[in-house]
Amino acid sequence: MTTSVILPAYNEEKNIARVISNIPSSCEVIVVDDGSKDRTLEVAKSLGCNCIRLSKNYGKGYACRAGAKIASGKNIVFIDSDGQLDAREIPNMISALRKCDLAVGSRNIRDIPSQRIVSNNFARAVISAAAGRKLNDALCGFRAIRKSDFLSLGLKKRRYEIEAEMIIKAARKGLRIKEVPISVRYDIGSQMPVKDSLKVASYIIGKAIMKG
Repeated sequence: MTTSVILPAYNEEKNIARVISNIPSSCEVIVVDDGSKDRTLEVAKSLGCNCIRLSKNYGKGYACRAGAKIASGKNIVFIDSDGQLDAREIPNMISALRKCDLAVGSRNIRDIPSQRIVSNNFARAVISAAAGRKLNDALCGFRAIRKSDFLSLGLKKRRYEIEAEMIIKAARKGLRIKEVPISVRYDIGSQMPVKDSLKVASYIIGKAIMKG
């Protein structure tokens, strides 16, 4: 098994089956149920996934790290469980690792809903400054990285800040980052809670200012 696909999931019983069904059969699928109050775990188990059940909602970053620890694959792919991202594009992410160390999904900025444009532009600009390289999309949850590289980053953030933290630490560590065009649906799935958006903004501003 060369690739493990990790799905952090919180209350996604309505969407997660569709995501799992589109993951290539050659991949190990690890679902980390982040303290869901619905049947997310039962759905994932019924589809034969390797499942971790967290006792409470620790956050996306914590869930991603928990999944990575038990992954048997050399490569790790992270993808959200809400159905906005297309798991059929996982092979493109894996292929990108032949020429880079961290593949980051890149959404078409023109397609992002108007209410998200300002926050996404802000995040892209500040994370680009903190990472020392220009990025088109800095907060997409679709990522591919070698397990050894992921563990070497020493990621600490528990919630949505992990996406910014991963890019910034990878860039400062000298890992090669490549953006991979992906498709996305905005008519389904969930949005980042306001309090988590504020935490992400605080984190990336701090990293940009400190430069370390």
